Amino acid sequence: MDDIFTDREFVVCTADGASKTNYAVLSDMLQRVRETFHMDVAFVSEFTEGHRVFRCVNSAPGENLVAEGCSSPLEESYCQRIVDGRLPMAIPDAMALPAARALPATEAARVGAHLSVPIVLRNGEVFGTLCCFGHAAQPDLNAEDAELLRAVADLVAAGIDKKGLFRSTLWPTRAPSYLGASSENPATRL
Repeated sequence: MDDIFTDREFVVCTADGASKTNYAVLSDMLQRVRETFHMDVAFVSEFTEGHRVFRCVNSAPGENLVAEGCSSPLEESYCQRIVDGRLPMAIPDAMALPAARALPATEAARVGAHLSVPIVLRNGEVFGTLCCFGHAAQPDLNAEDAELLRAVADLVAAGIDKKGLFRSTLWPTRAPSYLGASSENPATRL
């Protein structure tokens, strides 16, 4: 697996300007994830200093719920709850699951289906998550889908291990908002 990452095959998205060609490779991967699972948004997040930071995002046309570089408190996110086991990795209908329905982001971002897996590095550290969500419920979403997403997350983890991709020292973190709103916006807590 270590030999599959070359500079042309995987992206180093940095604040000082990764090439659009490199950026397009990662965005294409997230687009494929999003489309495969019939979701509206897919992203890679990093957990750092008590926040979940959106490192790379791909959204369906017209969606602007999540912006790269923005952050929100980790404890208020789906991501943290999935990593620590309070929520399952595959959620076919967030409104039907009381623990998900109780999160302000569920209603604010109109989360129907949600699929997320941890990105675990070789040393066992949880870097963050690979997530996707859609506005419509998906009754057939299941643990097998989470395992498929985990395979993609493992590739992302290998890129981080080998090349240091996405490390927070390479990225500025914008104010904790997206949707053009403040950190008080419940949609920022996906």
